[in-house]
Amino acid sequence: MNYRKIKQVLSKVFMCITFLGGMVWMSSCSDIDCPVTNGVWSNYVVKGDTLHDTLTISAIRENKPDTVLLNKQVNTTKFSLPMSYNGETDKLRFVFTSKAGVTTIDTVTISKTNISHFESVDCSPTFFHTLTAVTAKGTRVKKVDINNPNVDYDGTKEHIFISFTNP
Repeated sequence: MNYRKIKQVLSKVFMCITFLGGMVWMSSCSDIDCPVTNGVWSNYVVKGDTLHDTLTISAIRENKPDTVLLNKQVNTTKFSLPMSYNGETDKLRFVFTSKAGVTTIDTVTISKTNISHFESVDCSPTFFHTLTAVTAKGTRVKKVDINNPNVDYDGTKEHIFISFTNP
């Protein structure tokens, strides 16, 4: 064999190895689609009369500034709020502002158990939750009940039923 034929054979072998190596590399990618946002959200449904006042909801956090979760919602019939990852309770401040500018503040406390959820080593850690109790303090939240205690990625579940008094 002459030098030219050896070079052609080696060139073809190199191209085949490169092609097969590329195919193996491409097939090694994970087919798990990690959720873009790992947080889970609890869904609230307003029962009874629609809330006509402006509603702002903040998370009350220990040794940290409060975080606004829902800002100036009007004519509210349902809303979704994120849940903390590992706290045993979530405390929420409900601020009601009437058209006359009168402000009333209630506090809702949600007790829960946290269940770590594993998707893949490629995905960030996630926690699902089981709601165990919900209580309200104040004058505007008339009633609050757990409808579906299992909070996970399913955004169609109605977790908490809540009713308000309208002045």
